[in-house]
Amino acid sequence: MLITGNPNYGLAKEIGILYPEAFFASRESSFDLTQRKDQEKLSLEALKHDIIINNSALWKFNQTVLLDTIYKKCVDENHRPHIICIGSTTDRVKKGGSWLYNAEKKALRDYCNTLGISGVWSEKPKVTYISFGTLSNKQEKHPDRKCLNITEAAKYVSWIISQPKHININEISIDPMQSL
Repeated sequence: MLITGNPNYGLAKEIGILYPEAFFASRESSFDLTQRKDQEKLSLEALKHDIIINNSALWKFNQTVLLDTIYKKCVDENHRPHIICIGSTTDRVKKGGSWLYNAEKKALRDYCNTLGISGVWSEKPKVTYISFGTLSNKQEKHPDRKCLNITEAAKYVSWIISQPKHININEISIDPMQSL
């Protein structure tokens, strides 16, 4: 399993606890995933793995670009991993504003859906998009919000991984209930 993201923080850390043999790609392992050369280097590393979790909270649409780079390398090399992209339920925000983060997550969601359906109908990688509402590691930033326990979120990712190979969960969105 390959996981992008800091192995010592957030959802990447929690997934790593469930999968201690995972390979992590982050600045800590000499991957700056905002740099094209490191995205290309990671696409070669991806060929060694059957599960790829695109978890990095990258900016300037680099999480989507990273998905594109990995997916195309896998297609070129006839490698069919399951690529799981971690998004955010902010991808559904419809109010005006100049916050780029939700537009980046919308782009990731849309591209995951495009690639995911391609994998359903042809011999290409499976792609799943999973989005979470605010996770518990961001509770201090949002003190009035009920947050989803980050360990529970990692278990949802594990649940997706455990599904049979003959199906694909294209997309799942999980929010903590605010009214309970």
